[in-house]
Amino acid sequence: MTEPKYIYKLNSVIKQLKDEDLVPALFLMEMDKEFNTFYGFNRELDKILMRNFNQIINSSKELNEIRKTILNYYSTQDQKYIDDFTREVEDLNFQLPNRGKDILKYQSNPRLLAFALNYYNVKFRYEDNIINKINNPFYKFLFIIYCHPIYSQRTTDLNRIEDRFSGIINSHPIHFQKNDTIDFYIWAKNYMDDNDKYDSKVYTPITNEEYRTTVNIIFDKLFDENKDIYAALKEKLSNAWYQKKYRQKNKGKKAHHYVLQKNTLIALESLASKRKLTHEKIIENLINEHYVKECADPNSGDSLY
Repeated sequence: MTEPKYIYKLNSVIKQLKDEDLVPALFLMEMDKEFNTFYGFNRELDKILMRNFNQIINSSKELNEIRKTILNYYSTQDQKYIDDFTREVEDLNFQLPNRGKDILKYQSNPRLLAFALNYYNVKFRYEDNIINKINNPFYKFLFIIYCHPIYSQRTTDLNRIEDRFSGIINSHPIHFQKNDTIDFYIWAKNYMDDNDKYDSKVYTPITNEEYRTTVNIIFDKLFDENKDIYAALKEKLSNAWYQKKYRQKNKGKKAHHYVLQKNTLIALESLASKRKLTHEKIIENLINEHYVKECADPNSGDSLY
């Protein structure tokens, strides 16, 4: 039977860990269970180990639940294993270079978190794809920066992520300032879902604010990766939304319907406002003016064509 003092010490060490430190602690426990050793931590991703790890972490609604999972397992183990694990957990401070970073801001800022995950996902090797089986985005992020064989061993990636994201936020705190409404964001998300190249279907917003955040996340990624595609899609969405709202505004009116580009519609509204005429009357006058100049006989007024 395990002496209580060993469990007491382990419990004390686990309680002192920050919640985000519980992810690498759980990974250590799974290494101990699977290989009976901690050798190789931060060196490789074993498929069986990752499958067991993912199963546990995906069943944890809150990170602090991992404390109980660890204690329940080691309370049935020999004191040598408890002592070895306790020592490894205490050494985490020296094994994790990214522990000195402000990690909680990634949890509180979904745009920053998504930007970071996109950054890593682009760099992933084939064997890294198993990390995407971790359902919770923040848990996935913690695993990458604390347990991945490459990205857990350097801080340069997080520095680069934060610098690039800061540049985006400074120039585009909101990507659609003129259309910053919930109706637009819901429509824009559905619009992009019809084209797989925008990868918008991977996001499943529920609340109004999540729709707003999701569209900005997608455009953060586009702006970072390809500014030409970013600009083209942004203009396409703005024009399509403008025409949609214009049609809604004039629905039921007895008039011809014209599908015009955004700039043309703005010009039409300016002319209508200046001349105090309807859109239809402006279009009618312009057609008549150009007809007289280009298609009518200057003497008789009869059509030349």
